[in-house]
Amino acid sequence: MLNTLKHFWPAIVCAVVALAFWDTPYVKPFRVFMVQVHEMCHAAATIGTGGEVLEVRVNWDESGHAKSRGGIFPVIASAGYVGSAFLGAIFIYVSLWPLLQRILLAGLGCLSIGVAVLYTPLGSIDFLFGLASGFLLLVPAILLPRVAQWVATWVGVMLCLYSLYDFRTDLWQYTERTDAGILARHWDAPILAYPIALVWALISVYAMYRSMKSVVRRGRVREARDVPQDDAASAGKE
Repeated sequence: MLNTLKHFWPAIVCAVVALAFWDTPYVKPFRVFMVQVHEMCHAAATIGTGGEVLEVRVNWDESGHAKSRGGIFPVIASAGYVGSAFLGAIFIYVSLWPLLQRILLAGLGCLSIGVAVLYTPLGSIDFLFGLASGFLLLVPAILLPRVAQWVATWVGVMLCLYSLYDFRTDLWQYTERTDAGILARHWDAPILAYPIALVWALISVYAMYRSMKSVVRRGRVREARDVPQDDAASAGKE
């Protein structure tokens, strides 16, 4: 159990801190970055389905958009919320492999810089924010291994929490104006906005649950491996 907590307690600490300061200026930049990741997921889905990204913008009020042409629209529309949640789940899942966690963090930093350079107007606030965010992820990923583990855990927790926050807002307040509402209108069935948002939420929550369960299970496996043979034999006799 102690070995399990050893790998999982940073995520718990990050979640407590994030929730405690959620509506303060201290967490605000991270929330804006979560919106940026959301839009980057739309852009990645566009490119992945053969479309063209025209523009990616993120605003300080936590709104944003990823304009695109072509591609498979249902996949593109779904990628924002579901993609962010899955990425957060992956960050938590790889917490047992620090090197892999750093590689993932560096990849997200490169993506942030790349999207800013390619798809955000030069010199705009969100252009500078994208560059700064990318470099702030790359520096610990490359030069500060211990710091990188905390940064990666913080990013993973924030992505999961912000996905849940988005789903809460979208399911009960502004569903018709969200990605779910846009997809429902694309299918000429606005009433589908709520079930679409609900399905996305369930898929994302399940991914988060599975990632956390995997961390706990692998922690227990490692704990069992670390038990001395004599102690294990004695435990078996009892």
